[in-house]
Amino acid sequence: MASLFQLQLRALKSRNIRTFFVFAALFIVSRVATFPAELTTSIPPQSGIFTNPIVIGADPWFFQHDGNYVWSRKGPNESIVVGVTRDFTKPGEHRIVWRAPASGPCSREIWAPEIHRIGERWYIYFAASDGRNENHRMWVLESAADDPFSDYTVRGPIYTGDHPETGVTNRWAIDASLFSLRGERYMVWSGWRDERDIQWLYIARMKDPFTLATRRVELCNNDDYLWERVDEKLTGRGLHEGPQILRRSNRVFLIYSCSGSWQASYKLGLLELKPDGDPLNPSHWTKHPKPVFASTPETFGVGHNCFVKSPDGMEDWILYHSKLDRTEGWRRVIHAQPFRWTDDGFPDFGEPVARGIPLPLPSGSNLRNETVQNAN
Repeated sequence: MASLFQLQLRALKSRNIRTFFVFAALFIVSRVATFPAELTTSIPPQSGIFTNPIVIGADPWFFQHDGNYVWSRKGPNESIVVGVTRDFTKPGEHRIVWRAPASGPCSREIWAPEIHRIGERWYIYFAASDGRNENHRMWVLESAADDPFSDYTVRGPIYTGDHPETGVTNRWAIDASLFSLRGERYMVWSGWRDERDIQWLYIARMKDPFTLATRRVELCNNDDYLWERVDEKLTGRGLHEGPQILRRSNRVFLIYSCSGSWQASYKLGLLELKPDGDPLNPSHWTKHPKPVFASTPETFGVGHNCFVKSPDGMEDWILYHSKLDRTEGWRRVIHAQPFRWTDDGFPDFGEPVARGIPLPLPSGSNLRNETVQNAN
């Protein structure tokens, strides 16, 4: 990951001299300023830069479609919010598209909604329970039209147990994400083997947007390294969640969150699928021995990420949440920053950029804004 000085130089080369000096001035201010509890900074929209966090919340998800970023997030009072924006550092138009019922199996603890477009409909995958964590299951909302703001119907729960042929004994599941490979669609998620609160990564091929076609497969051990365990100690249980697929050329990576989401030690690990490997074969996945993204003294509890391209497709960006407190808890905010690739094709996420540090907007953002202004 480039240093802040290198990012400034990049701004100078790829944007313009004015952007560079605004960037430099705000960098100096950021080193001496104390940011308020509201976590806001006053930056002119035409400056070509932004600062983290971009919003209060957790579990970011953005889906790129027709030149826009369609995002989903948990809203107030057990609701799900969907937004559409041309710049993922800004929320754009957004609204509540679904509210949980007053009671029932999907009425409480709405977690990590992900919106996907399949065919000509939009689907939002989310975890929910009846108020008891052990009853968390994966659910999906189906849109009534090819419009992310249309009405939605609840489908599910998705069966994520070991007997899809009979559907008996559904299992705890959260954090589902979808990807396609060689003409097949797969779902990856975090689940329990049985009734014990121990989270593993699972995968299955999908039959349709609501149904898995194959028995779930456990991808890997969740406690090979201390950094994967709660408390980062041998006495802590292994914990894997938030799986996300990252692809470049013919390489397929699975980025996962591990340790406790309520702890400052939350971080990202990585699995890689061997070339032309079968994603349903655990032996075809290799675990990287070190975290690929971890806390710093300034930015900690980093995890549950997603990936997007910049508006012009030239940059890769990671969005993730961090904790506001080093003490245990779930007060979190969402960050965005670019990342690079090593010469041998491995993702290099660098270190989390601290709150309040100016960063150039994603490449192509200024051009898109100018295009909109000219069109009007």
